[in-house]
Amino acid sequence: MITLSHHIGKELFLVQPSIWKRVYELRSPETVLLTMKYPKLFNSLAVVSDGNETWEIYKPSIWRSNLEIRKQGNQLPFAKFVSEKWGRGGTFELPQGERLRYVFKIWKGHNEIHTHHGIQLVSFQRKFGLKPRYQLVVQHTSALLNEYPWVIMAVYYLILERRQHSVG
Repeated sequence: MITLSHHIGKELFLVQPSIWKRVYELRSPETVLLTMKYPKLFNSLAVVSDGNETWEIYKPSIWRSNLEIRKQGNQLPFAKFVSEKWGRGGTFELPQGERLRYVFKIWKGHNEIHTHHGIQLVSFQRKFGLKPRYQLVVQHTSALLNEYPWVIMAVYYLILERRQHSVG
C-alpha cells in the first residue's frame, strides 16, 4: 500500500465523483487513496476506507461537535476529535496518547493538520468549480498520518459539516 508520505509536495484532490451520491475520494493523479461514504441519507455516520482497512467516523452527540472513530464492526472508539471553541479547529486524540491538531483559519479559509509541536503536515485549500473540490498538499512525512490516514477524511468530514451549517 502506498502511504501518504510518498506524496510529499504533490497535489492531491478531495472530490465528489457524483453530485447525486454522498461519496468523496482522496485522489492522486494515479489512483484513489481514500474513500468516504455516507451509507444513509440523514445520518452523520461516515465510512472511510483505504482498500485494506475500514473505519467509521461518527458524532456521539448531536449537541457537540466532537467526533469518535472506530474500526468498522467494533463498538468502542479508539480515537476521538475534541473541538475547540468557536470552531477554530481541535485535537485528534489518537491511541497511545498521540495527538494531531486540526487548525481552521477562518479569515483565510485554510484548513491544516499540525503535529502537537506545531509542524504543519497537510494543508487543504478549496478550489472553485461546479462541484466542491479541495486541493491537499502533504508538507512533511508523518508516521501518524501513515498509520491513521482516516484523519484526512475526518478533517474533510468537518469541512463538509461546516459548509452544510453555513448554507442551512
